[in-house]
Parts: sequence; C-alpha cells; structure tokens
Amino acid sequence: KTPAMPKCYFLTLCGGSTLDQHSNNVTLFNIVEQVNLQPNVEPPPGAYLPLEVHAYFLLGPGELSQPFEVRFALVAPSGLELLTDATPHKSTTPRYRTRSLGLPAPAVPGNYQVCVDIRQPGMDGFTRETLHWPLVVARIEPKPTTVH
Repeated sequence: KTPAMPKCYFLTLCGGSTLDQHSNNVTLFNIVEQVNLQPNVEPPPGAYLPLEVHAYFLLGPGELSQPFEVRFALVAPSGLELLTDATPHKSTTPRYRTRSLGLPAPAVPGNYQVCVDIRQPGMDGFTRETLHWPLVVARIEPKPTTVH
C-alpha cells in the first residue's frame, strides 16, 4: 500500500514575494505565465529562469511531521522534462507553503507545464500531482532597425 502523501493545492510562478511577519500572509508579485528569451541567445546548459515557484500543500493527520521530497518538472509538449533537484520538507501543520528559486531554462520556445512531483525519502519514483501551471516560453524577435 502506498503511504499517503501531502497534496499540492496551489502552484504558481512569480517574480517575487514577501511574507508579512504579523499576519503570516504572503504577497506574490508579477505572476508569470510567459517568459521571453533573448533573440539569438541560447541559455547555457544548467541555466535557471530567475522565478519563484510557490507550491502549497495540504497534509492529512498521518502526514504531519513526516519527511517528504518535492521537485518541479518543466514539461514540454514533446514530453521532454527539465527537472529541479528534490528538496526535503517536513511540516507540523496541516497546511504547508514552499518557495523555491529558479526553474530550469528550456532552450526551445513553446508551451510548457510546470508540474509538482512528490515522494517519500528513500523511494525510487516520484508521484506527479495532477495540478500544473502553464508557462509559455517565447523568443523575442529582434526589432528591425528603423532608419529616418
């Protein structure tokens, strides 16, 4: 029997965020659904998009204080996946927020999906959440030079 795992109920990409110390509320800045790559510049291998990935989880009673690992996948229409490293998490509360910096930069423009994978430490495979975030990766065409 597969043990119960935390469930991701919110996922978004943004340019930045702030946490209010008094209310414990998070404010997200510049929610991102499209990234523009520079023309004629390929991102170097291993490059990351400078975005924050926010993933919020719900935990059941048996999942509190239990370690779990999360990674993010940038999935291309072709099925190709760019993966982040897995990060360990543990929560003592039923709701748990994560903020990760950076997402692997794809070399090819297109419509991608950002997905959340979860597993228990020591397990081989990850479980992919059904929730995902759409991300368009576009290449800005150089503007023609205007001569007056």
